[in-house]
Amino acid sequence: MNLTVRPREAGETAKEFAYRVLRDNICSLSLAPGDPLTDHEIAESLGVSRTPVREAIIQLKNEAEIIEVYPQSGMKVAYIDLEKIHEVRLARLALEKEVIRLCCEKRTEGDLAWLEENIALQQFYYGRQDMDKAFELDNEMHHRFFIIAGCEFIYRFTRGPMIHFDRVRSVVAHFESFGEALTDHSKILDAIRDRDADRAVELIRKHLDRWFMNEEKLRIQHPEYFRETAG
Repeated sequence: MNLTVRPREAGETAKEFAYRVLRDNICSLSLAPGDPLTDHEIAESLGVSRTPVREAIIQLKNEAEIIEVYPQSGMKVAYIDLEKIHEVRLARLALEKEVIRLCCEKRTEGDLAWLEENIALQQFYYGRQDMDKAFELDNEMHHRFFIIAGCEFIYRFTRGPMIHFDRVRSVVAHFESFGEALTDHSKILDAIRDRDADRAVELIRKHLDRWFMNEEKLRIQHPEYFRETAG
């Protein structure tokens, strides 16, 4: 099991550390759909006991059904479930359309500067083909929208099931469409700067629909990731 492990953060409990590492690795597909999971291997990789790892696994299972547990026979990362993807995308779109409206109303010059720097860094890492870092910055940008809108509680509250959408966005980010997504980001920033809420809402809708444009390509390249191929 090859986990990508970023250092434990200050004040982070063992369970929080295990949860973050597992979530990040599932989103980046370092832990791919269908991969088996073994708590003692994960614990050894993280340098923690098995208890916080089991607690993190239970949390991921309960809040998002992203891990499947089979009594007496082990556990694995869930396959991509298109019904869940469509459901989560609907929820995310409904939230972000209202959040982006609030961004247009509440944004400050400091917020605009932060977003400009974030998008510039996305472009830099995309140019280096460091897609994991580019995708991380993409997520930070969307998180920032919620912060600007004063809706960070909602963001944290909904992060669990959003892992399904984030995971396929991570795959799509490795296709050429990430360059198109960067163009979206710049246009969304321009709309926020201009306080043009209607334009910003339309742009965020198109942006969140980009995964559907690559669904067929994803199925062709990775049919083993989809639930209907399991078993």
